Amino acid sequence: MKSSRFISIFTILVFAGAALAQSGPAKPRAVLVGLIGKESGYTKATVPAPAGSSIGTASETEARAWELMNGQRQAMGLPSLQWDEQLVALARLHSASMASGKYFSHKDQNGGFVDDRAARLGVNNWLAIGENIAFMKGYPDPASMAVEKWMLSPSHKKNILNGNWRQSAIGMAVADDGAVYFTQVFIY
Repeated sequence: MKSSRFISIFTILVFAGAALAQSGPAKPRAVLVGLIGKESGYTKATVPAPAGSSIGTASETEARAWELMNGQRQAMGLPSLQWDEQLVALARLHSASMASGKYFSHKDQNGGFVDDRAARLGVNNWLAIGENIAFMKGYPDPASMAVEKWMLSPSHKKNILNGNWRQSAIGMAVADDGAVYFTQVFIY
């Protein structure tokens, strides 16, 4: 890993484990790591991606998260990020690894981080790379919940609203127990 590369890695932990541990009917519960009160400035914008924009091979859930995330950028006067197919492969790889391995971390099971995974996939057209991850279970609209919780977290919001990022993608995977894992990768 080159020391000149800036790696922006942020983590969000959204899960319903506490609800599962309680007796009685389980209700979804989101727990956000790093939330700092009501001062986060979350905007419930639902502005779709600009007409003519392409989100390639995105699933319906990935596309919804993408549009909501770019809506947040547009609400702040920032341009939408450009979808990148190499980055969606990278994001899906990590989401699938977390879903199949039943873990939640920026560090993969081989000990690598987003820059290491990018190198393994031959994604090297960046000066800086960043990553947001989310995990949840029991929500009818996981894409909305992921973006909402990212925007409530100062560090994740900063990543989404970083005006330096130019390209991105969101990849998701669903574990056999129904848990949904999201990974968003950003580059410039």
